[in-house]
Amino acid sequence: MDQRQPLSGTKLDVTLHEVLGATHVVVAVDVDGTLMNGGSTYPWLAAVGGRWRTLKATLRLSLKIALAGVTGGTRADVTKQAVFAAVLRGKNADLIRAKSLEFAGHHARTRTRPEMKQLLAWHHSLGHKVVLVSASVEDYICPIGDLVGADGALATRLQVTASGLLTGAYDGKNCRGEEKLERLSAWIKMAFPGVQPQDLAIVAYGNSRGDLRMLKAATLGVNCGKLGVFSRLKSYPSLSEMVVAKALLG
Repeated sequence: MDQRQPLSGTKLDVTLHEVLGATHVVVAVDVDGTLMNGGSTYPWLAAVGGRWRTLKATLRLSLKIALAGVTGGTRADVTKQAVFAAVLRGKNADLIRAKSLEFAGHHARTRTRPEMKQLLAWHHSLGHKVVLVSASVEDYICPIGDLVGADGALATRLQVTASGLLTGAYDGKNCRGEEKLERLSAWIKMAFPGVQPQDLAIVAYGNSRGDLRMLKAATLGVNCGKLGVFSRLKSYPSLSEMVVAKALLG
């Protein structure tokens, strides 16, 4: 089947036709709840910072964590940083990176969603450039990117002192919301210098409101969440619809 022909004239099919007709295609993929089943921050913290220390920090900050989950935004950024500080402050950065590498291997093996694995293989077969864009920590997101064959990985950075110790603070901003879009835009400019906007298409996979800006800016946004009508991304084609469209294309 000619991959540049619309399948049935639906909005997804027409948009996918536009993507497949582009000279260059960037595939931006969120990690937690999108590429992977469930979240990774707390399992990672427990793996690199200790289960007991992570549990104590979570219990002590439980009210703030609950409020952050409801309101999101700046409150979520500040609360996440407070948890990081409680668990990671004073830890050796090189040791944390080594433990993160081990965590990344296990997490990628056990939590990657099969349908996303198939879609990434399809994008790669078409010559598309895949970049992970995550609010999680780059110490394990970058290794996960290598394991899934991504061309790049953008994630939250941790501040390290001159003596090689973590402060628990971010180095820059938490990579969510507008920051995701800014980091992705900068990566595209670096990866495709001089390419005109009309020659480039973006496919964005996300599952939460933290991905909304990235999906809005994309040629094709795909909702990989499991909240159905309650999702902030409900207006976008679902992951299952994308899998069906890919199967029809062959």
